Amino acid sequence: MPNSAINIAQQFGNYLAQGDYDGSHGLLCPALQQQYSPSTLQADVEGMIDYGSGSIHSAIVMAECLLTEWQYPPMEANDLAWVYVSLEGEDFLEAVSVIVHQQEEKLAIRWLEWGRP
Repeated sequence: MPNSAINIAQQFGNYLAQGDYDGSHGLLCPALQQQYSPSTLQADVEGMIDYGSGSIHSAIVMAECLLTEWQYPPMEANDLAWVYVSLEGEDFLEAVSVIVHQQEEKLAIRWLEWGRP
């Protein structure tokens, strides 16, 4: 399942890089969708990269940073992977970390954290 988690994380990053906040919102689990609207996602991304010029050019999953066991935030029964996604622009390098979990028949992002550690 780590490859499936990587694919979801990569798609989330691609949507952010494309400015498709509706698409990125659609990859969140229902609880996270209530916390983050598409406009909230946009505001968080723009706030994170506002020190740079321009937008995100590419999103790259850092597969070597993928975790299948971790302490924080606490793992839940259906969690598959914690994935680090690098968000790169002309003169900035930021990231979003996501936890992908199995939600019935679908994979979804249940947790995210903005910025580099």
